[in-house]
Amino acid sequence: MVLSTIVLLVCLTALFTFWQPRGLTSAVVTTVSCALIIIVASFSKHLWAQVLAHVGWTLIALVGGLGIFTLLLILNAPHLVFRKQEHLTYGLIAGIWLWVILAVGWGYSLNSGHFGSSFWPWLTFIPAFSTYLGILFAASVLGALRADWWRAKRADTLLVLGAGLQHGDQIGRVLGSRLDTALAFAQRQTKKPTMIVSGGQGPDETCPESTAMAAYLVARGWDAKDIIEEKQATNTLSNVLYSQRLWSQLPDGGGKVIIVTSNYHLFRAEHLASELGLRIGGYPAHVRWSYLPGAWAREFLAIIMLHPRLHRGVLVGFLTANVLWLLLIS
Repeated sequence: MVLSTIVLLVCLTALFTFWQPRGLTSAVVTTVSCALIIIVASFSKHLWAQVLAHVGWTLIALVGGLGIFTLLLILNAPHLVFRKQEHLTYGLIAGIWLWVILAVGWGYSLNSGHFGSSFWPWLTFIPAFSTYLGILFAASVLGALRADWWRAKRADTLLVLGAGLQHGDQIGRVLGSRLDTALAFAQRQTKKPTMIVSGGQGPDETCPESTAMAAYLVARGWDAKDIIEEKQATNTLSNVLYSQRLWSQLPDGGGKVIIVTSNYHLFRAEHLASELGLRIGGYPAHVRWSYLPGAWAREFLAIIMLHPRLHRGVLVGFLTANVLWLLLIS
């Protein structure tokens, strides 16, 4: 029974991965399937299942710890997470802290044995929705790792995503890493690919990001005739959307198109491309470890904001179910 259930969950995961290899849905299904496999294995007396369960719970603890660290980073060090024009309001920060305190209080009340005789059952929607966000966080981590592992080997067109300029027109470390990675990847190809550099001009920039990116590549020996500038995009979605209009005009519709961006950002870029109906691969540019925590925290918030209506609907659903259940049993 245990083995057959695990095989069924593995097959379901494989099916969703094949159907949507770079999307958020398949990452969520994989995460939930893995959690169910760990729970099922925990009830088995077989040695292999117990080993699987112990390894699984260890991984869950690690991801949970990473999630808590990310939350604390967002709340206590927002300057490491948000860009200049981005910020959390004091009201939102206070609301998040209140949510965390209530979630901890709910868990303490449940363990203390006084849960049923208190008001805490009316707040069960809080840990339920927190679990939902935890699944999304774990799926995002899995998606980022999967995007890094499944890197492309060949390309006819490389799309390099912008990352903002420093001091108005200077290439920073993150953007420099993307360009250097794209250049090294392009030089390994048997047929010279076309390079599309995408990025518009921000309010604190003196030129479009794409112009500075093209100049950076030319200075390092890449032919200007093999570079196409996309100068309008202001976010990841428009990066892909506007660039697609450019590579579709190339011979064979651009051939095999590969996105080059930072490793923490590649999963969201590929997911947005799949949402647009584009089946394109990716190649990660790695950033220094000290930069990764803040960058990943910002990236996860961006992933959450991809579907705000869905999350609000889930929250309302949990709240409604919580209230109706308590009214029915009272």
